[in-house]
Amino acid sequence: MISTKRIAALLLLFVTALSNASGAEDEPGPNSIPELQTAITKVLKETKTPGAAIAIVSRDKAEWIAGIGVADVAANKPVTAETLFRIGSTSKAFAAMAALQLQEEGKLKITDTVHQWVPDVAFSNQWEATNPVRLVHLMEHTTGFDDIHRREYALDDPTPISLKDALAFGASSRLCRWPPGSRMSYCNSGPAVLAAVIEKVSGERFEDYVQEHFFNPLHMNTASYFYTPAVQQHLTKLYHSDGVTPYPYWHIAYRAAGSINASPKDMANYVRFYLQRGSFDGTQLLQPASIERMETPETLPSAKLGRMPGYGLYNYETAEGAFVFHGHDGAVPGGLTQMAYLPEYGRGYAIMINSGKGRALSRISKLVRHYIVRGLTPPVLPPEAFVPPEVQGHYEGYYQEISPRVQMFYGVDRLLNSGWMGFSTNRASVIGLRWAQLVPVTDRLFRKKDQSIATLALLPDSDGKTLIQFGSATYKKVSGWRVWGELFAILAICFVMLSSPVFMLIRLGRKLLGKTHSASPWSVRAMRLLSTLFFGAFWVLIFFNLQNFDALGTCCAVSIGIMFSSIAFALTAAASLYLVYHHRSTPMSRIVYWQSVLVAVALCTVAVYMGYWGLIGLRLWA
Repeated sequence: MISTKRIAALLLLFVTALSNASGAEDEPGPNSIPELQTAITKVLKETKTPGAAIAIVSRDKAEWIAGIGVADVAANKPVTAETLFRIGSTSKAFAAMAALQLQEEGKLKITDTVHQWVPDVAFSNQWEATNPVRLVHLMEHTTGFDDIHRREYALDDPTPISLKDALAFGASSRLCRWPPGSRMSYCNSGPAVLAAVIEKVSGERFEDYVQEHFFNPLHMNTASYFYTPAVQQHLTKLYHSDGVTPYPYWHIAYRAAGSINASPKDMANYVRFYLQRGSFDGTQLLQPASIERMETPETLPSAKLGRMPGYGLYNYETAEGAFVFHGHDGAVPGGLTQMAYLPEYGRGYAIMINSGKGRALSRISKLVRHYIVRGLTPPVLPPEAFVPPEVQGHYEGYYQEISPRVQMFYGVDRLLNSGWMGFSTNRASVIGLRWAQLVPVTDRLFRKKDQSIATLALLPDSDGKTLIQFGSATYKKVSGWRVWGELFAILAICFVMLSSPVFMLIRLGRKLLGKTHSASPWSVRAMRLLSTLFFGAFWVLIFFNLQNFDALGTCCAVSIGIMFSSIAFALTAAASLYLVYHHRSTPMSRIVYWQSVLVAVALCTVAVYMGYWGLIGLRLWA
């Protein structure tokens, strides 16, 4: 007989299937460069992506460096091997490389505390006495800092702004939300803080240090952090989803986090540097041990359970079947980058596109990876381990994520990132978090059946909490009543709020028939309609401006509209509840009255929840 828990889990899977469904499609696997080029050209055309740059390399040479499509749509300027692209967060690794190089020279240790080197860089950590923020936490994104706020994204100074001024401007986002080293949450201020340490230790401006110690010896001759005349001459334009409208150049304040402009030629040398284990054509820039440290996460609790691959020092692993790629992706508005390599096989690649369409990058990446791994013998899959029944019983249950990247939206994220984990014989099944059936590598680490690396870890209990790590996210075991209660509350609130238009249509029909005596007073109807409209306006303004940093991060019509609509929503929700109480004795149909009560209660419930999570009166520019 199927247990009640399993029935509930299957129902949860059904409810979350739409949000977790993937529209990915398989691409034919190219076996030659001409086939690969043809397939990539097809993807660009189908996704309205103007252009792409590709570099495929082996340990000792560049196999293919090319541009496909156009770098400037209006001028019909083609992408070439010299065209510069914005590589976004792929830039972060250079800060880690600089820190490791200084460590090799005995000038710092990556386990040093941040306060030891830059006490003037502000951040807040209530656990500093026992769990200080260390340089390694910056590089593994385990500081607990909130990701940078919208006002920091909007800090677009072409001067350019100094690192010191940028860090002073964004101090409010550097708040440790949990003890450093206990959870991973991606944060763009970490590389900037690390860059300040590198400047203090080396006595050089961070960008000058990278130019001298990495760009020059790697012959990344056109790479630059700045929007110089030479960069302007060779830089591709970055485009909106229509493939025609360009974005303006974004002068990233935290340049160490994502500001590098580089060509496919530059990137080819950069990938070969990793494949040669810190060397480039005879020049040793980093020791192999430093490269291996970059590729190995150590600060999270999962690292103590065995080999749990994940995010190292601005370098992380992704699985392609049994193969394990190392590297880093990058994104800016209108541009995406992926750099990845197989150290054991001596092959790697870089892909850059001048569009923000993740589907385009994903399809091109799949094609390139198929080409990269052709003819290679995949790693042997680890044998299946035994998981004791008491371990299974302890960890089976419902979970919610507790490591949000953006704290502001955690009130929404926590409702979406819930799920159930159970065990079938010796294997784990995860439903809702991300559907997966997992095979045990040890009694605490689990992998997908076709992959050679672990994706899930059963973490030691902490402060009475039962925790798991799935990918890089940490989840806490919670009551099933909590998960299902929140899920049904959401469905009920949505149903009640959507019932208003239905009742309005019914009322309109009754009016046309001359039967209006049962309608609720106009003030009740108008107030709940206004409240619903303000609620919708709040989320529409945010959703349609997520990539518009100026709109969300500065005091302008959009950001003021977001603040005003949230306040207006809360006030009109409260007014709706007051009015239905005030008109409780007004002659009307009891069905109409109680429907009005339910709508008012639903609106007030949502307003209170948004207020609890700081979304009422939200000032994104502050």
